[in-house]
Amino acid sequence: MELTYTNAGSESITLKQSRPYFLTKIDGTGNVRQTVNTFKAPEQDGAFYISSTLDMRNITLEGTVIADTPDEAYTRRQRFLQIFSPKLRGTLLYRGRQIACVVEEAGFTVSTRQRMPNFFVSLLCPSPFFETPDEVRQELASWIPLFGFALEIPESGMELGMRQPSQIITVDNIGDVPCGCEIVFRALGTVANPELLNIDTGEYIRLLTTMSAGEELRIYTHFAGKRVVRVDGSTETNAFSLLDTGSAFFQLTAGVNTLRYDASVNMELLEVSIFYRPQFLGV
Repeated sequence: MELTYTNAGSESITLKQSRPYFLTKIDGTGNVRQTVNTFKAPEQDGAFYISSTLDMRNITLEGTVIADTPDEAYTRRQRFLQIFSPKLRGTLLYRGRQIACVVEEAGFTVSTRQRMPNFFVSLLCPSPFFETPDEVRQELASWIPLFGFALEIPESGMELGMRQPSQIITVDNIGDVPCGCEIVFRALGTVANPELLNIDTGEYIRLLTTMSAGEELRIYTHFAGKRVVRVDGSTETNAFSLLDTGSAFFQLTAGVNTLRYDASVNMELLEVSIFYRPQFLGV
């Protein structure tokens, strides 16, 4: 049983079953409550189910600070409270999964003069989902390198790269629930109206524009974080107005998603990448 908490100031602390911060209990990582919305008509038996949403997750930590002297315990206690500051947001890393949180309460249950003060921390997670620490990157349209070092080029020449042969690719979301993603269109030359289609649902994202070599268009489909950005060199501009009116900020469903990229002009000069973090209901 080991976890690491990192606050917004990049300060971190590790709690485990050893000194100096001995973790004795962690609760709230394996279950989350939900709110069920229903409608009841007059004289109706039961009710109509409308929807359900997950509540915030509450994670509590309990343990003991182990020190050789009261002064050392006091120093450890001050460091503990500094990192678990309620003024700073943070991230909890546990069993290879992370979750964003804020400190609701952090304190000690005995006098600070004791050598082994007990601590208690309550963390509120606005999003109840655990995520992978690193983003998953999936290339839909890219060039595959065909050489390595040491390199020896024969007189007849050789292929240095090969275009990925298929327009269709599967993206496996290993999480428990759908998740948003970042879609990156990158132009190697002049490309018109790039798009990405989710074959399983029929939803698509299409941008009505002509891209020049080196230009990128980035679409973010995360809940409460939907946006479109044009990147040209070091300049970023809002490109939301380029969206085709039928476009949808689709999510990657849990399991296998079948996606297809396209462009109305020079599709072979388009590179497409997807970045996402699978989300989990518990660890």
